[in-house]
Amino acid sequence: MKQLEFTTLRLFAAVAEAGSLSAAAEKSNIAVAAVSKRISDLESSTGSQFFHRHARGMTLTPAGRALLQHARQILFGVDRMHMDLSQYALGAKGLVRVAATGSAVTQFLPGELKRFGDLHPNIAIDLSEWTSEQIVDAVLDGRVDMGIFIGPSGNDAIATHPYHTDRLCLVVPRGHPLAARPSVRFADTLDEDFIGLSPSSSIAQHLMAASGGKLKVRINVRGCDALCRMVAEGLGIGVSPYLIVRHYVSATPVELVALEDDWAQRQLLIGIRSGDDGLSGAAQSFLAHCIEAAARTPG
Repeated sequence: MKQLEFTTLRLFAAVAEAGSLSAAAEKSNIAVAAVSKRISDLESSTGSQFFHRHARGMTLTPAGRALLQHARQILFGVDRMHMDLSQYALGAKGLVRVAATGSAVTQFLPGELKRFGDLHPNIAIDLSEWTSEQIVDAVLDGRVDMGIFIGPSGNDAIATHPYHTDRLCLVVPRGHPLAARPSVRFADTLDEDFIGLSPSSSIAQHLMAASGGKLKVRINVRGCDALCRMVAEGLGIGVSPYLIVRHYVSATPVELVALEDDWAQRQLLIGIRSGDDGLSGAAQSFLAHCIEAAARTPG
């Protein structure tokens, strides 16, 4: 089999993600005919068909899905190499790639990153904010050194360590009938209109599942700040991590009500690939720092 070229793999991945030759060509700033020839030559040299051709585009065959998985690992590895080298050129002595949920980024990581930076000023942290599912995939693919996500991981290929816990609460307008209650079951709120977070967020997906698809989302917003402001205007109620929204009670006319459901308390985990002895010294230091910080924090 002819050796695969890096440019061809990048174009293959572009076609797979875009679903058509023309869209991939536009994104890659190359002629459609050139992309088509690269894909045809790739299939000929490997003896495999990677795409089903349709009138409206192209979809991956089983062989194509397998190649895409390998291609992404190679492409991410090369991109990672370039980024690592650029950090070292700027004077960094180490680089740690971390992916975390919005809850971890907002509630816990700022202080821990500050303390870690004070102790290790020459270690750079590349932090990405993704959903828990995306983070697990990124850890498995090697795109990040470690991930911080809502447990469980659901994959034996990831070794996990306990991180912080957070608790979801109900956010209601001041004076709302639910505001007089010390706690409430989520099922008893489903007659209300909700202000929802981004549908791709872990919280939004969990609430939709917990409601059996009955959640009435009136408006979607990107963050808890906007959620509280919408709730304060009486546009609906919402659900958010308590440690994030507790600060809004004094600034906006909202009240927080505890959710009685067991799932409202969430365990965050730090995950790395199982048996991954290849963590850099910088990544090992940051992992130990986060585990120790979580252990020192009262539940």
